[in-house]
Amino acid sequence: MSKITASLAAFGWTRLATLGAILAVAVYRVLPHLPNLTPVGAMFVLGGLYLGRNLAWMAAPFAGLLISDTVLNLAYDGRPIHAGRVFDYAAFLIIALVARWMADKPLAARVGVVVGAPVAFFLVSNLGVWAGGTLYPRTLSGLMDCYTLALPFFRATLVGDWVFAGLGMLALEGLRARETGERALARA
Repeated sequence: MSKITASLAAFGWTRLATLGAILAVAVYRVLPHLPNLTPVGAMFVLGGLYLGRNLAWMAAPFAGLLISDTVLNLAYDGRPIHAGRVFDYAAFLIIALVARWMADKPLAARVGVVVGAPVAFFLVSNLGVWAGGTLYPRTLSGLMDCYTLALPFFRATLVGDWVFAGLGMLALEGLRARETGERALARA
């Protein structure tokens, strides 16, 4: 085994594949695609589940998000940052932390993170639209209108996150099982 292959194997093929998935989502976001069919939540789910125990792992999904956001924002209106995304970033932080917390839990708990991530993003990000914008009155009725009118966008978010995170998780669980088996054989 070459030194490079040995180094990559020591880092972990599962981690490398996760970084590749995060990069793929970041690139996908800046390419033409169906509205809201961007599995950004999946980046944070997969990062939390498969990149490691310390908080440094969060750098990869946030870098993917911030870089792709900057490219999109510059193309949209010439400003690299939009203050209105604060609630979105908070939602992704919550998703990432819950995913990290569930990483060592049974498979059902990890699947629960995949299922719950787009729901959490929908709830938090639309709270931000309601609280920080001028589109809706700051009343309970305004909040309900905000959530109701966001439902068509929610469908695409569900599909993007569930398909990408689900398939990603399936592939990464297979890699993780293979790595665990290889380590067990190496110790024997």
